Amino acid sequence: MYSIYRLHINIENMSLVDIVGKCAAIATIGTFFAPVLICRDIIKNKNTKNIDPTPFVGGMAMSILMIKNGLLMNDPNIIPVNIFGFILNFIYFLVFYFYTADSKPLFSMLTKATLFTGVLWGYSTIEDEKLIEYRFGVILTVLMLTLIGAPLFSLNDIIKNKDASMLPFPMISSGAFVGFLWLIYGLLIDNIFIKVQNIVAVILCLIQLGLIFKYPKTESKKRD
Repeated sequence: MYSIYRLHINIENMSLVDIVGKCAAIATIGTFFAPVLICRDIIKNKNTKNIDPTPFVGGMAMSILMIKNGLLMNDPNIIPVNIFGFILNFIYFLVFYFYTADSKPLFSMLTKATLFTGVLWGYSTIEDEKLIEYRFGVILTVLMLTLIGAPLFSLNDIIKNKDASMLPFPMISSGAFVGFLWLIYGLLIDNIFIKVQNIVAVILCLIQLGLIFKYPKTESKKRD
């Protein structure tokens, strides 16, 4: 009875699920372009002051791991999107590298991300085939939420200086919107992973947006 009821609900909601899923996928691709605004400011100011390269380095690492996840799930839709995401994040990384005054911390971060990604890719090749898809999904969830919440590691500095200019507004606002769409999609298909991932992601983004509006960049800080 339960399975028949669920099948009936799924058939009724199929068009809505398709629409929300496609909108979420398109919006996700759109978020890959959010850092363009950040790179524009870097080029305009000819420096990377108050700009954190973590989203670019982390974006490359996550794209590679998502490609691996697509291979594990045998889902061809995941792979091309994340190849595209990797290429864009690599371009953003190059812009940051070209204008940064000190590239040592940048390459230190890149080295750590590369080693970590390599370890996880290697782990995926030796884990039990029956367990790897679930466990790799858990790992990616934790990493994704850590990447989204990374700017909050500077929370003390933001509050102390009353300056949230280091928070990338384009990426955070687009992330909140996309997370909301995927949350709706997760509710429609009743997928616990998608629901948990995006509930937390939206909350983290909203906290950061709250800080941006509470501690906006002042004119004097803009001139600095």
